[in-house]
Amino acid sequence: MKIDQNLVAFITGASSGFGLEVAKDLLEKGCRCYLTDRDNIDSEFLTRYPKNIVIFRNLDVTDEEGIKNAIEDCVAQFGQIDVVLNSAGVNIPAYLSITDQKFSPLLINKCFNINVIGTFNVSKYAALQMVKQQNKAQEKKDYLIVNVGSVASFNSNNGMSIYGASKGAVAAMTLPMARDLGRYGIRVVCMCPGIFDTPMGKSAPENLYKATARGTCLGRHGHPSEFSHAFQGIVESTFMNGNHFFLDSSFATPSL
Repeated sequence: MKIDQNLVAFITGASSGFGLEVAKDLLEKGCRCYLTDRDNIDSEFLTRYPKNIVIFRNLDVTDEEGIKNAIEDCVAQFGQIDVVLNSAGVNIPAYLSITDQKFSPLLINKCFNINVIGTFNVSKYAALQMVKQQNKAQEKKDYLIVNVGSVASFNSNNGMSIYGASKGAVAAMTLPMARDLGRYGIRVVCMCPGIFDTPMGKSAPENLYKATARGTCLGRHGHPSEFSHAFQGIVESTFMNGNHFFLDSSFATPSL
């Protein structure tokens, strides 16, 4: 799959972090991008590009009907969807303790509704559209869904039971998704980043943020541009499918 003006990308969590960085790089290469987020995006950013190549819509991925409408709107605006990046996510740290009232069903539901069910529903409606496109194509095309897991999918720190469980589910759903959708030419890959210089990463206490940098082989956190470069590599590597990989500089989580 080529990254050029013929590519249409649907991105969740696009107002900041990984989603925004990927959007910037794709737009610079002429791709058309349908950007969504629960939070508003920087309006000045949108003015840098022609309106016929970038669209932003507010979308809460816990709203299944909203997801369906956004997919339909993307197709109405751009005619197709080729690539999906499921980067909408939330981190809810909570220590498992009988005295910690933060560890509640409400927090568990919020984290799973956004990270797991939201990712699944975006993938489902995008895949349905991709199948329609494949059926109309004169020759088989390559389509791609990229889920965003985490190093916490398999190596969570203490206080990360809820988040780790949700991201573990995202990683676990990737392979069966790929097996279900491969016959339609739809690839599914899961990126599992470590700690990056994103708003989510920087939300950690300063001492913890510095400690996690020391836990990588390079002694630093990742930059969002490095995530974007890896994402673009997946887009272009058309035999990469059904797998997850770490983008974490071999991060070894200490007990903090």
